[in-house]
Amino acid sequence: MDSNWLWKGRHVYLFDGTTVIMPDTPENQAAYPQVYNQKRGLGFPIARVGALTSLACGAILNLGVCRYAGKGQGEVSLLRQLWDVLQPGDVLLTDRLMANWLNILLLQQRGIELVARLNKANRRADFRRRKRLDHHDPIVRWYKPTSIRSLDWRAHKALPEYIIVRETLIPVAQPGFRTKRPSWS
Repeated sequence: MDSNWLWKGRHVYLFDGTTVIMPDTPENQAAYPQVYNQKRGLGFPIARVGALTSLACGAILNLGVCRYAGKGQGEVSLLRQLWDVLQPGDVLLTDRLMANWLNILLLQQRGIELVARLNKANRRADFRRRKRLDHHDPIVRWYKPTSIRSLDWRAHKALPEYIIVRETLIPVAQPGFRTKRPSWS
């Protein structure tokens, strides 16, 4: 690929997911059952779809489809099924849902950098006392959560105690847009 299509010589890929409603056929109902809270016969089968897309050319690199609900059927699980096509040095741009400790660790181990908004449910950015690259650009340690739902005790115990993350504050001064929300990579 022509280097003019790359960002600082690196491939950047986007990941996002959505849901689709399908025709109410017996085959679709069997493969993609209705959501648990819908009355039988009143809803439509729903599938979750996730795609890894090249920022350079817009091509879908990998696509996954699964049931809408159930263990291992969320967007995070879909991303983990698709990310084998990424290479060391690639950059993955996602929404805040993917910005969890385990995803960051697994991607770092593969040599892939993640850029996503901070998931405020799990972490808070503090720009006061940190090792900084710039005023709003600290390098921080994120300590391992006390438990990770998708891992058993032994697997959790084998993980490192912390990961190193770069947090960046990006103020947006355009009227009508969110302002001063932390982002990190």
